[in-house]
Amino acid sequence: MNYLRDHPHASRVLLASLAAMALLVAMSAAAAAEPVTSDQFAPGWQSHARPLYRVGIQHMTGRDKYYVPAILPRGDYVVVKRNGDKAVVIDYRFSVTSDGADQYLFLDPVYGGDLEAVPVRDVPSLMQPRQRGLR
Repeated sequence: MNYLRDHPHASRVLLASLAAMALLVAMSAAAAAEPVTSDQFAPGWQSHARPLYRVGIQHMTGRDKYYVPAILPRGDYVVVKRNGDKAVVIDYRFSVTSDGADQYLFLDPVYGGDLEAVPVRDVPSLMQPRQRGLR
């Protein structure tokens, strides 16, 4: 281990390699899971979906900035990519905690447009089961 202390560049390369490997393992695990599609949504989910407005790309982060409509009621939401009457859940959840507050999401540009917010209650497979004894 003295080698790593004497050569800080080598330790940075080693740590970066370990971080990249951990990221690849996490990405492959996420890619192996089946995507949640609108076939698994509750009936009438389309009436609860609200569009997210793309503001533009953030050059500092390389992500797209989306405005969350201030008319969304408080609660937990999931982002879906919609294509007509079908949709696929993007692995991103967010909460609206106050009425009328400006809120923005920063998402990867690979998703493109037509992103919408759907309440988590409309996606039963994402709802966490209640613990016994708690209401």
